[in-house]
Amino acid sequence: MSTPRHPNAIILTPPTATVSPLIRFGRFTALGLGILWGAYRLRQIREYHADLREWDHEKAVEKATEAARQKKWLAKEEMQYLMKIVDIPFEEGVVQFGVEDLYREN
Repeated sequence: MSTPRHPNAIILTPPTATVSPLIRFGRFTALGLGILWGAYRLRQIREYHADLREWDHEKAVEKATEAARQKKWLAKEEMQYLMKIVDIPFEEGVVQFGVEDLYREN
C-alpha cells in the first residue's frame, strides 16, 4: 500500500525527450560567443598585467640602484670618518684600507 498523495502536491509532466533545434542553436551560439568573449578579455587582461609587471620591475630596479648608491655613500662616509679618527691622510688611507673602488668615479 502506498502513502496517500498530499492534496497540495504539484504533479509535473514528464520532460520531453527532444529539445527544439532553435533552442539548441541558441544555446551553442551563446556558448561560442561566450568562449570568444572570454578569449578576447583574457588577452586584454594579460596585456594590462604585463604592463604592470614591467612597471613593477622598473621600480624595483630603481629602488635597488638607489639602495646601492646609498650603501656606497655610507661606506665612503664611514671610511672618511675612520681615517679622521686614526689620523691617516686621505690618499694614504684609501690605499691602506683597500677601498680605491669606493672613491673611483663611475
